[in-house]
Amino acid sequence: MSNSKAIQPPKKLSTHPPPPPSLSSLPDDIVLSCLARVPRSHHLNISWVSRNLRALVRSPQLNLLRSTTLPKNSLHVCLEDLEDDDYSSFQWYTLKETSPKEYGLVTNSTPFPSHPNYDSSIVAVGPKIFCIGGPRGEPSTDLWILDTRSGTIIQGPSMTVPRDEDKAAVGVIDGKIYVIGGLPFFFTTDGIFREEEEILVEVFDPKSETWELGGHENVRKIARCCASVEGKVFIVEDKRTSVYNPREGEGERMVHMVSERLSEGGSKDKLKDRVYDVCVVDDVLFALFHNTGLMWFDTKHSVWKKLVGRDGKELPFILRVEAIAEYEGRLVVFYSDILARTVQCMFVSLDRARGKICGTIDWSGILATPPVSFRFRQCLTVSE
Repeated sequence: MSNSKAIQPPKKLSTHPPPPPSLSSLPDDIVLSCLARVPRSHHLNISWVSRNLRALVRSPQLNLLRSTTLPKNSLHVCLEDLEDDDYSSFQWYTLKETSPKEYGLVTNSTPFPSHPNYDSSIVAVGPKIFCIGGPRGEPSTDLWILDTRSGTIIQGPSMTVPRDEDKAAVGVIDGKIYVIGGLPFFFTTDGIFREEEEILVEVFDPKSETWELGGHENVRKIARCCASVEGKVFIVEDKRTSVYNPREGEGERMVHMVSERLSEGGSKDKLKDRVYDVCVVDDVLFALFHNTGLMWFDTKHSVWKKLVGRDGKELPFILRVEAIAEYEGRLVVFYSDILARTVQCMFVSLDRARGKICGTIDWSGILATPPVSFRFRQCLTVSE
């Protein structure tokens, strides 16, 4: 009798490749390191993938990692002293967490000098604040540069065209400052008062501290709010939204209208509302309108959409809004009470899911009580 085992036929090899490793299969410390670099607005989508990712997104370890690994930003606020006879006294503050879950505007550890050009068009590149042109109704070719680290302000090279804060659209693309717009009118040789038809675009390189010509554009010369998104300068006006794209071919990079609608509804939803301010959070353009409140711009469909809560309801309407800005991945809405002489704000966390953006109010309260009558002048995020 034979003791040999029966020969088994060879097993068939699977023709299907093994599934690729998923994020959930990695160690938690590596997953946290990846999540720390994902904008907060995408956390809601991530939390739906698995229970483990939902726990990591909500963990305090992720917030700690974000605060220690991501670039440091500071939100600076400038108030003007209205009791100063010269109307040139400015005080800068920084938004800080004064205690657990409490916030306030604190005086900068490095004081900034008072300067009249804080009333002009203003933009930040890295740790420096650039004051461009003159205040409303006072066009100027001046450029002043405030270094937030040292608290010093110096005069930079002048522009070619005088500009004021109401006539120039300003944005930052690839670290360079684009200034679109200029002198709103001029006198011809026969003494006739006319508007310019073409406006000079100038580009300032902070590294070389030089201006260069960016071309001529046909733009309307009225008050506007501006912000840079997706390598373009978006210009938000009361009745339309336009865009300037410096990367397009010669003759095609004109400022052109991309939207005059509040939704996909059509002509009945025309944008006919006063815009207060705009800002960018996680590469999304937000605006605050007088009647419609907080909106975000859908670049895919070129329409404005309401920012609502997770329950689909509109966020509370705020009176006397001064500015909106980005702070640690959240939308901050500043408002004031002139009689009580208080500066207040609310923090709105943003969640992006299924083509929508929802907002949740995390905190609201009084940030500061200035000792004198004041006017809210500037608000911008600066990289440290």
